[in-house]
Amino acid sequence: MSGLETMQLTLRLFSDHVLALDAIRLGYISSALMILGYWIYIRHALVDGFDPNPSTWFMFAYGTTLLTVLEFDKDAEWYLLLTPIACALLSIWVALICWRRGTLRWPDAWEDRIAFILDILLTIAYVSAWCIATYGLIETFTEADREEAAHLFLIFSNMTTVTAFAPLIIATFRNPSEEYAPAWTVWTLSYITLGIATLQSEGTMLTELMIYPVLCTILHGLVAVLARSSMRRVVA
Repeated sequence: MSGLETMQLTLRLFSDHVLALDAIRLGYISSALMILGYWIYIRHALVDGFDPNPSTWFMFAYGTTLLTVLEFDKDAEWYLLLTPIACALLSIWVALICWRRGTLRWPDAWEDRIAFILDILLTIAYVSAWCIATYGLIETFTEADREEAAHLFLIFSNMTTVTAFAPLIIATFRNPSEEYAPAWTVWTLSYITLGIATLQSEGTMLTELMIYPVLCTILHGLVAVLARSSMRRVVA
């Protein structure tokens, strides 16, 4: 059985079990899996001397924190906020590991620089717009306008996840040993669980709160698949 087939089987069995649980329990499970993934990842970094991608983790650190604030402002249920809160806090820890090792610096690769600049510009744009709408800095904005703006800001903030992932995905594609597949697999399971919890809570897939778990499931799963090819070579 190939690595991709093994992952597909794991995801199918996992989904079959979690579908029977309620949204609050799923929220707890998702956050627990998120913390477990970070424990695996940070332990690998500290014990085995693995170097996390500094550009991506710096963008994760501030991006996930801001996203959590926006989801809170959107009145997301508290149990749906547990996972992004855990991710925000622990991604700051990983960014600090990069900083202490001296790897948290201006990116060397041109594609990493472009991704970083785009991420910063997008972040400044949506945070500025959010502040203008939220705090009534534009007098002509009605309450309905501010509500609509909150939806758009949450959508655009999720889009910065793609720019944050770009350096890491490119590096892992070029050299799969750059990342550690077990942690990314656990994170993928965490976001699948969060997606199911969000679906149960909101009652529909057509909500901006579904963007975060769905997008993160795809991106984390992609890194897990790319990184597994390195593990298969080690086993072989």
